Amino acid sequence: MNSIDPAVGAVLAAKQASQQQTIGYTLLAKSLQATEAQGQAALDLLDSAAALGKAHGKGSHFDSQA
Repeated sequence: MNSIDPAVGAVLAAKQASQQQTIGYTLLAKSLQATEAQGQAALDLLDSAAALGKAHGKGSHFDSQA
């Protein structure tokens, strides 16, 4: 038999669900930060490649703006 009062059980379940939701939001925020950093790194790489190509007289028609 379960010795926990149903009201107490409901409160504990709600608290656990809230904690899981907070953890989910935290993980999602970290994932978004990582994705943004990867995107910025890709843009920096494209800008560097465009600058290098222009420095050697090539790539003058390369449009790195998206």
